[in-house]
Amino acid sequence: METWTLQHPEHGRIEIRTGFDNEFLAEDPSWPEQLPERFAKAPDAITPVPAYGSPWQRVRALKNKPPTRVEVLVNGEVQNRYSDLDSGRIPLFGTGPGETLPPMMHIGIDRAKPHLKLVVSPFKELLQVEFREGDRVVEFDPPEGTRGEKRRNAMQSSSFKRTVIPMLEGLGKGAWAVIVLVLAPVISRFFDWLAQYLPDWQMPDITLPHLDLPVPNLPQLDLPTPNWPGLNLPDLPEMPMWVEWLVEYSKIWVPVVLGIVVGILALRNHRKSEAEKARWEAERDEAQRDAAATDEAAAEPGTTVNRPS
Repeated sequence: METWTLQHPEHGRIEIRTGFDNEFLAEDPSWPEQLPERFAKAPDAITPVPAYGSPWQRVRALKNKPPTRVEVLVNGEVQNRYSDLDSGRIPLFGTGPGETLPPMMHIGIDRAKPHLKLVVSPFKELLQVEFREGDRVVEFDPPEGTRGEKRRNAMQSSSFKRTVIPMLEGLGKGAWAVIVLVLAPVISRFFDWLAQYLPDWQMPDITLPHLDLPVPNLPQLDLPTPNWPGLNLPDLPEMPMWVEWLVEYSKIWVPVVLGIVVGILALRNHRKSEAEKARWEAERDEAQRDAAATDEAAAEPGTTVNRPS
């Protein structure tokens, strides 16, 4: 089981836990789901996705991996539970545990209220969790030994990776189009070079049989048509070449632009998160200094200190 934790100064301890049914059942017998039958017969055969493994190891691990469940707690009380793990936004506060595990829905989230934003890999690994409330953004610290920790360490190694990694993730399904656009000239030249070593040959002529099928003679109908007045529309200006290119290759440049926007927003949100954490730390230090000063004053003889109730 993987647990992400954030100590919020107002809401308290926020936890988001991900794992399998057998892991949740070991801690809570009232957990509403059981492992699928093929995993229940041999729970030891479950292969967790290795956080620092190769892509091939992670792909093979998916074959022996049951659904990843999600649980959100605030100060130890269950707020929400979900039957799957996916990227998107989920509310922080909910109705508590239910009799079933609903799917994770990301629509209808009030962004002005406290909620969580999740970033999940194609291998169903939780990569990043953010606490959000209006314009405030605070990043959770990933647990040790997880894929999220590896991702954070890579992003902290340089400002370039801090921007590029979310940018590549933002490309999503459009990444293949970018690869094709970049590699197409290389592949074309390779086939041109290979073609000069292939012998010339022609397809043999194939004569297909001719069939005369009977065709019925349908009566010809002359229907009256209205005479519409002629309209002289002005000639539209010719579309510039760059506009034609944008229209023709929209499936390529749109994901690229979206990826760049995602990378810039991720960098901005990280800076906002660091500033918010610094503010929390300053408030905690000030509260500790006030408490220490109050204790010192109370220790002096003949001093009366009015402590807040």
